[in-house]
Amino acid sequence: MTINTNTMPSSPATAIRADTLLDLIENRRVGVEYQVILDTRSLEPFGYEGLARLYDRDGAPLPPQRVFDCLHDSPLSLVQLELIAKAAQIEHAPTEGKLFLNVDPDAFLLGLAPDHSHPMFKLLARRPEVVVEIIENSNTQQADRSLALARGLAEQNIETALDDIGAPASLLALPLLMSVDYYKFDRHWLRQRDDAAHRALLTHLLGFAREQGKATVLEGVETAADLALARELGVDYVQGFLFRERFVTVKP
Repeated sequence: MTINTNTMPSSPATAIRADTLLDLIENRRVGVEYQVILDTRSLEPFGYEGLARLYDRDGAPLPPQRVFDCLHDSPLSLVQLELIAKAAQIEHAPTEGKLFLNVDPDAFLLGLAPDHSHPMFKLLARRPEVVVEIIENSNTQQADRSLALARGLAEQNIETALDDIGAPASLLALPLLMSVDYYKFDRHWLRQRDDAAHRALLTHLLGFAREQGKATVLEGVETAADLALARELGVDYVQGFLFRERFVTVKP
């Protein structure tokens, strides 16, 4: 799961009222959904991805991507909400296994190279075995920011994952591919399973991951056929709504 880091102003059709955003931040109306990540063969839990769930004052859910899109026009508010969300995701997380967390590069970097003094590092240090998911990006400027983030996290011995590999309209930056510890493949690969070119490319990417000692996760697994394909391809871990009954939800 990803947060769009497009820094263009939000259009009226997608904007959320400023008072709603202010109330969300001031009253910390942030919950978490933990989606289990399972060993592909044994189906034993390997970890969880913690996803922010946002609410308005009436308890109605707010679309996280739209909220973060709007807050790109207010960088300090973006950072504030990211810190609130990450604090909730870490506080309520299952104690065993890896904890995968999405971090918006814009909120993390603030135009600067990350270092140990950044409050996000201090927050992440509260949880052992955390893995920061970095999104594939849609342009080279965003890819440069993501690479800087990956390198900064590596310097702090924090593991990283490249999220949504192969999602439509995304850019696969090779330096970023080389820098992370986990490859998370988008559900788009499952939709293209019968396309020979897509299948060949996925097979080669998985082979490269094995050669380089990178672990692999296939997202969007919804059916027994999806799971069978993941096993056939030799994917290490799977995630998706096939395992919905093992998700954990925490409301604010």
